[in-house]
Amino acid sequence: MKAVAVFPKQREVRVIDAPEPRLQSPTQVKVRTLEVGVCGTDKDIAQFTYGTPPSGSEYLIVGHECLGEVVEVGSAVQGLQKGDLVVPRVRRPCPHATCPACRHGHPDFCITEDYTERGIKEAHGFCAEFFVEDVAYVHRVPKELRDVAVLTEPLTIAEKALREVKRVQERLPWKPEVGRAVVLGAGPV
Repeated sequence: MKAVAVFPKQREVRVIDAPEPRLQSPTQVKVRTLEVGVCGTDKDIAQFTYGTPPSGSEYLIVGHECLGEVVEVGSAVQGLQKGDLVVPRVRRPCPHATCPACRHGHPDFCITEDYTERGIKEAHGFCAEFFVEDVAYVHRVPKELRDVAVLTEPLTIAEKALREVKRVQERLPWKPEVGRAVVLGAGPV
């Protein structure tokens, strides 16, 4: 299958022939990539500012903003079927039992920095004809959102920022009015 990959040691970006992935677990789904977003992170990876291939690989398949269509489901997968549209999550938790963020489902707050990120850090991304992913890391998308679903990953970043602002506000000794933010030296939020 065709994929777009960076080769950090050679400082090259190119289209490659990569092995087509196969289901390795009954909880996995195989997905045909329909769209991949490109953002500043991809620019930095293509300029070799960062981007780390998986262990044992000389290249990293890029792409962390993605919309795909399920083409195969493992025998233990529930809630998804062939033909469903999905968006995958990017970050995977670290393996350390001592990381409370990862153990409680919040790898974006990982304290060990030993997480992986598809298409960014130590895990191939989605800029390939197909990818395989555990069902726990894909989210079904209603067909009505087909035209904008590739924007889900960048939207989650803004949503997480707003959620954290709300959590900070809840710690204040006064209750801010609904719809207003208190900015104390942090710049506009």
